[in-house]
Amino acid sequence: MSQDLLEALKAHTLWLRGRGGTRLDKPWADFAGVRFTGCTLTRARLPGARFDYADISSGDFEGADLFASSFDSATLFRANFRKADLRGANFKNAMLAEADFTGADLTGGVLFDARPGERAMTDQLGRRTGADLSNADLTGASGGGAAFKGALLAGAVLRGVDLSGANLRGVDLTGADLTDANLTGADLRAAVLTAADMTNCLLADANTEHSMGLNPEDGPRKRLDPDLRLAIARHCTWAQTFGAKGAQANFTDQDLRGFVLSNLDLSAAVFKGANLDGVSMRGGNFLLCDFTDAHLINCDLRRAQMRGTCLKNAILDGSDLSETDFTEADILNHERKPTGRKWPANMLGVRLTNCKVGGARFDGANMIGADVTGTDLSLASLTGVRR
Repeated sequence: MSQDLLEALKAHTLWLRGRGGTRLDKPWADFAGVRFTGCTLTRARLPGARFDYADISSGDFEGADLFASSFDSATLFRANFRKADLRGANFKNAMLAEADFTGADLTGGVLFDARPGERAMTDQLGRRTGADLSNADLTGASGGGAAFKGALLAGAVLRGVDLSGANLRGVDLTGADLTDANLTGADLRAAVLTAADMTNCLLADANTEHSMGLNPEDGPRKRLDPDLRLAIARHCTWAQTFGAKGAQANFTDQDLRGFVLSNLDLSAAVFKGANLDGVSMRGGNFLLCDFTDAHLINCDLRRAQMRGTCLKNAILDGSDLSETDFTEADILNHERKPTGRKWPANMLGVRLTNCKVGGARFDGANMIGADVTGTDLSLASLTGVRR
């Protein structure tokens, strides 16, 4: 690294701290081969910069202009690229374990190494959580044959992206926009595609075994509104990261009929007054959700987790609640460990007429004023229920 560039970096640090200095503005800067771990290049202007073979683990590039930059074979463990301009950037052969691309624009870039095999996945994304590409814009990017082991792509914009032959096994693509994407021959086993927009998506020879959101039974029956799709994606990220990323979903008074929420983790989401009539929520996690005054008529709630959920005055007439868990939820401390205290389900005034409840558990729930006409509660567990 040249002396001029070192001085510019010092001036940039002072500028970020509000102590004078000047913002780093060095098109085509050469950082190739440099060991620069923990660097702070927040909001720097470095279009066309070369970081090939550099070690910039834990580097902070948030909001930086890295248009057409090259990170070929770079080590980017835990690097922060949140909201960075990475249009046309090249990450071929880069090591991206735990890198964060949330909200970044990777339009037209070369995403990952196309080398096949488990060794390539381990070399590139490590054995940890993988790259976080939540809500990133990767429109038209090339990732053919790429390995996305452990990557988080919930809400990502992947319009027209080439992922032919890519390994997306078990990857979370909840709410992603895959319009016109090429997934020919891709490995999508156990991938989560619920609420994803797959309009004109090519899936020839793709392995979709055990994937969620593609089969007629699980997939959306109508195209999701983009705002709703994004809300679901952000909430799933929020739930998975315990609130560190994403945003809590609020579906108050929204019409969600015709959509599918099965197998999603929407715990602690707000559904006050929402219309969910006929919606499949089978196997979903709705822990501590608020369904006050919501309509859930003829819903499929089989094996759903509804522990500690508020269903005050909600209407569930005709719904299938077989093996659904309405028991108390553990109250956790700041370390997310149980405190020993419990939060019971609130089913005050709920309507449960003509429901299927075989194997359902209502232990500890408040069911005072509940209407259970036509519902055989003898098939359910009611230990400690208040009625």
